[in-house]
Amino acid sequence: MKLKSILKVLAALLLIGGSVVLLSLAGPPGTHEPNSGGNNIALSAPLFVREASAAAADVDSGTSYLDDEAGISAYTHTSGTIDLSMVRDVFRTIERETDQYIIGSVGIADYTENYDPHVYVHTDGWVVAYYLAPDPASMVIDLLHYDGVEFTSNMLEDAMAQILEADFVYTFEASYYDFRYPNATNLMLIAEAIDFEGDDSFELDLPSDFTYYERSWSHALYDTHSPGCYDHYSSYSTLYTNDVSINSLTARDEWQLAHSSLTPAQLPPGASNTIRVSLDIGRCSEGTKAFGGMALVYQEVP
Repeated sequence: MKLKSILKVLAALLLIGGSVVLLSLAGPPGTHEPNSGGNNIALSAPLFVREASAAAADVDSGTSYLDDEAGISAYTHTSGTIDLSMVRDVFRTIERETDQYIIGSVGIADYTENYDPHVYVHTDGWVVAYYLAPDPASMVIDLLHYDGVEFTSNMLEDAMAQILEADFVYTFEASYYDFRYPNATNLMLIAEAIDFEGDDSFELDLPSDFTYYERSWSHALYDTHSPGCYDHYSSYSTLYTNDVSINSLTARDEWQLAHSSLTPAQLPPGASNTIRVSLDIGRCSEGTKAFGGMALVYQEVP
Protein backbone atom coordinates (compact mmCIF):
# COMPACT_ATOMS: atom_id res chain seq x y z
CA MET A 1 0.00 0.00 0.00
CA LYS A 2 1.31 3.49 -0.80
CA LEU A 3 0.98 6.26 1.78
CA LYS A 4 2.18 9.81 1.47
CA SER A 5 5.53 10.97 2.88
CA ILE A 6 6.55 9.41 6.19
CA LEU A 7 3.41 7.28 6.43
CA LYS A 8 4.69 5.27 3.48
CA VAL A 9 7.90 4.51 5.36
CA LEU A 10 6.02 3.59 8.55
CA ALA A 11 3.80 1.14 6.69
CA ALA A 12 6.81 -0.57 5.13
CA LEU A 13 8.55 -0.89 8.49
CA LEU A 14 5.47 -2.41 10.09
CA LEU A 15 4.98 -5.11 7.46
CA ILE A 16 4.78 -8.45 9.28
CA GLY A 17 3.77 -11.76 7.74
CA GLY A 18 1.56 -10.38 4.97
CA SER A 19 -0.29 -7.77 7.05
CA VAL A 20 0.47 -4.41 8.53
CA VAL A 21 0.16 -4.25 12.29
CA LEU A 22 -1.85 -1.47 13.90
CA LEU A 23 -0.03 1.83 13.49
CA SER A 24 0.63 4.22 16.34
CA LEU A 25 -1.98 6.77 17.33
CA ALA A 26 -0.36 9.28 14.98
CA GLY A 27 -0.72 6.96 11.99
CA PRO A 28 -3.60 5.94 9.72
CA PRO A 29 -5.61 2.75 9.77
CA GLY A 30 -3.24 -0.05 8.78
CA THR A 31 -3.67 -2.20 5.67
CA HIS A 32 -1.63 -4.47 3.45
CA GLU A 33 -2.07 -6.70 0.46
CA PRO A 34 0.63 -7.12 -2.19
CA ASN A 35 -1.53 -6.05 -5.14
CA SER A 36 -3.73 -3.50 -3.40
CA GLY A 37 -3.43 0.25 -3.82
CA GLY A 38 -4.03 2.86 -1.16
CA ASN A 39 -3.94 6.54 -0.45
CA ASN A 40 -4.17 8.35 2.85
CA ILE A 41 -5.24 11.90 2.03
CA ALA A 42 -5.27 14.83 4.44
CA LEU A 43 -8.52 16.81 4.60
CA SER A 44 -8.52 20.58 5.05
CA ALA A 45 -11.09 23.27 4.41
CA PRO A 46 -10.63 25.60 1.44
CA LEU A 47 -9.91 29.23 2.27
CA PHE A 48 -13.46 30.36 1.56
CA VAL A 49 -14.72 27.92 4.21
CA ARG A 50 -12.09 28.85 6.78
CA GLU A 51 -12.91 32.53 6.29
CA ALA A 52 -16.62 32.07 6.83
CA SER A 53 -17.35 35.73 7.46
CA ALA A 54 -15.85 36.76 4.14
CA ALA A 55 -17.75 34.03 2.32
CA ALA A 56 -21.00 35.10 3.97
CA ALA A 57 -20.43 38.67 2.86
CA ASP A 58 -19.94 37.56 -0.74
CA VAL A 59 -23.55 36.54 -1.38
CA ASP A 60 -22.91 35.96 -5.08
CA SER A 61 -19.94 33.60 -4.66
CA GLY A 62 -22.04 30.41 -4.76
CA THR A 63 -20.03 28.90 -1.90
CA SER A 64 -23.07 28.63 0.35
CA TYR A 65 -24.44 26.18 -2.22
CA LEU A 66 -21.46 23.94 -1.52
CA ASP A 67 -22.15 24.04 2.22
CA ASP A 68 -25.69 22.87 1.54
CA GLU A 69 -25.11 20.09 -1.00
CA ALA A 70 -21.47 18.98 -1.18
CA GLY A 71 -19.93 15.90 0.40
CA ILE A 72 -16.45 14.59 -0.33
CA SER A 73 -14.62 17.18 -2.43
CA ALA A 74 -11.36 18.03 -4.15
CA TYR A 75 -10.35 21.62 -4.83
CA THR A 76 -7.63 23.88 -6.12
CA HIS A 77 -7.07 27.62 -6.51
CA THR A 78 -5.28 28.73 -9.66
CA SER A 79 -2.83 31.60 -9.72
CA GLY A 80 -4.89 33.45 -12.32
CA THR A 81 -8.49 34.01 -13.24
CA ILE A 82 -10.66 31.49 -15.08
CA ASP A 83 -12.56 32.39 -18.23
CA LEU A 84 -15.99 30.80 -17.80
CA SER A 85 -16.66 30.96 -21.53
CA MET A 86 -13.70 28.64 -22.08
CA VAL A 87 -14.85 25.97 -19.62
CA ARG A 88 -18.61 26.11 -20.11
CA ASP A 89 -18.74 23.41 -22.79
CA VAL A 90 -16.97 20.91 -20.53
CA PHE A 91 -20.08 20.60 -18.37
CA ARG A 92 -22.57 17.89 -19.21
CA THR A 93 -25.26 19.82 -17.35
CA ILE A 94 -25.28 23.28 -15.75
CA GLU A 95 -27.25 23.74 -12.54
CA ARG A 96 -26.40 27.35 -11.67
CA GLU A 97 -24.63 30.05 -13.65
CA THR A 98 -23.77 33.71 -13.09
CA ASP A 99 -21.12 35.95 -14.58
CA GLN A 100 -18.90 34.92 -11.63
CA TYR A 101 -19.33 31.15 -11.34
CA ILE A 102 -20.77 27.96 -12.83
CA ILE A 103 -22.01 24.89 -10.95
CA GLY A 104 -22.76 21.76 -12.93
CA SER A 105 -21.78 18.16 -13.62
CA VAL A 106 -18.83 16.87 -15.63
CA GLY A 107 -18.75 13.46 -17.34
CA ILE A 108 -15.98 10.91 -16.71
CA ALA A 109 -14.77 8.66 -19.53
CA ASP A 110 -16.32 5.17 -19.51
CA TYR A 111 -18.77 6.02 -16.70
CA THR A 112 -22.51 6.64 -16.90
CA GLU A 113 -24.04 9.97 -16.00
CA ASN A 114 -24.90 9.01 -12.43
CA TYR A 115 -21.15 8.94 -11.66
CA ASP A 116 -20.59 12.52 -12.86
CA PRO A 117 -18.89 14.69 -10.23
CA HIS A 118 -20.38 18.12 -9.64
CA VAL A 119 -17.98 21.01 -10.21
CA TYR A 120 -17.96 24.60 -8.95
CA VAL A 121 -15.84 27.03 -10.99
CA HIS A 122 -15.34 30.69 -10.07
CA THR A 123 -13.67 33.38 -12.14
CA ASP A 124 -11.28 34.11 -9.24
CA GLY A 125 -9.60 30.73 -9.79
CA TRP A 126 -11.44 28.38 -7.43
CA VAL A 127 -12.35 24.93 -8.80
CA VAL A 128 -14.15 22.47 -6.51
CA ALA A 129 -15.18 18.98 -7.69
CA TYR A 130 -17.48 17.07 -5.37
CA TYR A 131 -20.07 14.38 -4.89
CA LEU A 132 -23.36 15.19 -3.23
CA ALA A 133 -23.71 14.80 0.54
CA PRO A 134 -25.77 11.56 0.30
CA ASP A 135 -23.13 9.92 -1.94
CA PRO A 136 -20.54 7.65 -0.30
CA ALA A 137 -16.92 8.79 -0.35
CA SER A 138 -16.00 5.53 -2.09
CA MET A 139 -17.36 7.00 -5.34
CA VAL A 140 -14.05 8.86 -5.59
CA ILE A 141 -12.26 5.58 -6.41
CA ASP A 142 -11.86 5.14 -10.16
CA LEU A 143 -12.16 1.35 -10.28
CA LEU A 144 -12.66 1.18 -14.06
CA HIS A 145 -9.16 2.58 -14.60
CA TYR A 146 -7.48 1.00 -11.57
CA ASP A 147 -4.49 -1.13 -12.64
CA GLY A 148 -4.50 -3.33 -9.54
CA VAL A 149 -1.26 -1.79 -8.24
CA GLU A 150 -1.79 1.88 -7.45
CA PHE A 151 -4.26 4.72 -7.95
CA THR A 152 -3.28 6.77 -10.98
CA SER A 153 -6.48 8.83 -11.11
CA ASN A 154 -9.68 9.50 -9.24
CA MET A 155 -13.05 10.80 -10.26
CA LEU A 156 -12.81 14.25 -8.67
CA GLU A 157 -9.34 15.10 -9.95
CA ASP A 158 -10.35 13.89 -13.42
CA ALA A 159 -13.28 16.31 -13.47
CA MET A 160 -11.07 19.17 -12.24
CA ALA A 161 -8.45 18.42 -14.90
CA GLN A 162 -11.04 18.62 -17.67
CA ILE A 163 -12.18 22.04 -16.49
CA LEU A 164 -8.68 23.44 -16.05
CA GLU A 165 -7.35 22.09 -19.33
CA ALA A 166 -10.15 23.88 -21.15
CA ASP A 167 -8.68 27.12 -19.74
CA PHE A 168 -5.12 26.00 -20.64
CA VAL A 169 -4.11 25.05 -17.09
CA TYR A 170 -2.40 21.65 -17.28
CA THR A 171 -0.91 21.20 -13.82
CA PHE A 172 -2.54 21.73 -10.45
CA GLU A 173 -2.34 20.49 -6.88
CA ALA A 174 -5.55 19.08 -5.45
CA SER A 175 -6.56 19.38 -1.80
CA TYR A 176 -9.46 17.53 -0.20
CA TYR A 177 -12.29 18.34 2.18
CA ASP A 178 -15.54 16.74 3.27
CA PHE A 179 -18.24 19.39 3.66
CA ARG A 180 -20.34 16.94 5.70
CA TYR A 181 -17.70 16.42 8.37
CA PRO A 182 -15.71 19.61 9.12
CA ASN A 183 -13.73 17.87 11.87
CA ALA A 184 -12.55 15.00 9.66
CA THR A 185 -8.78 15.05 9.10
CA ASN A 186 -8.24 12.18 6.66
CA LEU A 187 -9.67 10.27 3.74
CA MET A 188 -8.25 6.80 3.21
CA LEU A 189 -8.87 4.97 -0.08
CA ILE A 190 -7.99 1.27 -0.51
CA ALA A 191 -8.65 -1.02 -3.46
CA GLU A 192 -8.15 -4.63 -4.46
CA ALA A 193 -8.27 -6.22 -7.93
CA ILE A 194 -8.62 -9.89 -8.86
CA ASP A 195 -8.39 -11.42 -12.36
CA PHE A 196 -8.46 -15.14 -11.55
CA GLU A 197 -11.06 -17.66 -10.42
CA GLY A 198 -11.23 -17.61 -6.64
CA ASP A 199 -10.84 -14.79 -4.14
CA ASP A 200 -8.34 -12.31 -2.75
CA SER A 201 -8.36 -10.19 0.39
CA PHE A 202 -6.62 -7.59 2.52
CA GLU A 203 -6.68 -6.74 6.22
CA LEU A 204 -7.91 -3.39 7.49
CA ASP A 205 -7.12 -2.39 11.08
CA LEU A 206 -9.00 0.63 12.47
CA PRO A 207 -7.45 2.24 15.57
CA SER A 208 -10.12 2.49 18.26
CA ASP A 209 -8.96 5.97 19.29
CA PHE A 210 -9.98 7.57 16.01
CA THR A 211 -13.40 9.02 15.17
CA TYR A 212 -14.88 7.45 12.03
CA TYR A 213 -17.45 9.55 10.19
CA GLU A 214 -17.93 7.25 7.22
CA ARG A 215 -17.04 3.75 6.10
CA SER A 216 -18.04 3.03 2.50
CA TRP A 217 -17.32 0.48 -0.22
CA SER A 218 -17.15 0.24 -3.98
CA HIS A 219 -17.45 -2.94 -6.03
CA ALA A 220 -16.96 -3.51 -9.76
CA LEU A 221 -17.02 -6.45 -12.16
CA TYR A 222 -15.81 -6.46 -15.76
CA ASP A 223 -16.60 -9.30 -18.15
CA THR A 224 -15.96 -9.72 -21.86
CA HIS A 225 -16.71 -12.77 -24.00
CA SER A 226 -14.40 -14.45 -26.48
CA PRO A 227 -15.32 -13.77 -30.13
CA GLY A 228 -17.48 -16.48 -31.65
CA CYS A 229 -18.58 -17.89 -28.28
CA TYR A 230 -22.35 -17.89 -27.86
CA ASP A 231 -22.76 -19.63 -24.49
CA HIS A 232 -24.93 -17.53 -22.19
CA TYR A 233 -22.77 -17.73 -19.07
CA SER A 234 -22.11 -14.71 -16.89
CA SER A 235 -19.35 -13.92 -14.45
CA TYR A 236 -20.04 -13.30 -10.76
CA SER A 237 -18.32 -11.42 -7.97
CA THR A 238 -19.07 -10.93 -4.28
CA LEU A 239 -17.60 -8.43 -1.85
CA TYR A 240 -17.25 -9.51 1.79
CA THR A 241 -16.34 -7.84 5.05
CA ASN A 242 -15.31 -10.32 7.74
CA ASP A 243 -16.79 -13.19 5.67
CA VAL A 244 -20.21 -11.54 5.47
CA SER A 245 -21.44 -10.74 1.95
CA ILE A 246 -22.20 -7.05 1.46
CA ASN A 247 -22.70 -7.00 -2.31
CA SER A 248 -22.86 -9.31 -5.35
CA LEU A 249 -22.55 -8.46 -9.04
CA THR A 250 -23.33 -10.35 -12.25
CA ALA A 251 -21.94 -9.30 -15.63
CA ARG A 252 -21.83 -10.66 -19.17
CA ASP A 253 -19.81 -8.64 -21.67
CA GLU A 254 -20.16 -5.44 -19.61
CA TRP A 255 -19.13 -3.44 -16.55
CA GLN A 256 -21.18 -3.51 -13.37
CA LEU A 257 -20.53 -1.13 -10.47
CA ALA A 258 -22.03 -0.47 -7.05
CA HIS A 259 -21.27 1.78 -4.06
CA SER A 260 -22.73 2.14 -0.57
CA SER A 261 -21.91 2.71 3.09
CA LEU A 262 -21.09 0.36 5.95
CA THR A 263 -22.25 0.45 9.53
CA PRO A 264 -19.75 0.51 12.43
CA ALA A 265 -20.77 -3.08 13.22
CA GLN A 266 -19.74 -4.18 9.71
CA LEU A 267 -16.29 -2.59 9.99
CA PRO A 268 -15.55 -2.18 13.71
CA PRO A 269 -12.58 -0.31 15.18
CA GLY A 270 -10.10 -2.02 17.44
CA ALA A 271 -10.16 -5.19 15.34
CA SER A 272 -8.57 -6.67 12.24
CA ASN A 273 -11.16 -6.60 9.47
CA THR A 274 -10.85 -8.81 6.38
CA ILE A 275 -12.04 -7.34 3.07
CA ARG A 276 -12.44 -10.08 0.47
CA VAL A 277 -13.38 -10.09 -3.22
CA SER A 278 -14.42 -13.31 -4.97
CA LEU A 279 -14.62 -13.95 -8.71
CA ASP A 280 -16.41 -16.72 -10.61
CA ILE A 281 -15.46 -16.43 -14.29
CA GLY A 282 -18.13 -17.45 -16.78
CA ARG A 283 -17.52 -19.86 -19.65
CA CYS A 284 -16.12 -18.11 -22.73
CA SER A 285 -15.17 -15.05 -20.67
CA GLU A 286 -11.74 -13.51 -21.05
CA GLY A 287 -10.09 -10.51 -19.45
CA THR A 288 -12.56 -10.77 -16.57
CA LYS A 289 -11.71 -8.75 -13.44
CA ALA A 290 -13.36 -7.88 -10.15
CA PHE A 291 -12.53 -4.93 -7.91
CA GLY A 292 -13.28 -4.02 -4.32
CA GLY A 293 -12.62 -0.66 -2.71
CA MET A 294 -13.00 0.91 0.72
CA ALA A 295 -13.10 4.54 1.82
CA LEU A 296 -12.74 5.84 5.36
CA VAL A 297 -13.45 9.41 6.44
CA TYR A 298 -12.05 9.89 9.92
CA GLN A 299 -10.47 12.16 12.51
CA GLU A 300 -7.11 11.28 13.97
CA VAL A 301 -6.48 11.60 17.67
CA PRO A 302 -5.55 15.24 18.42
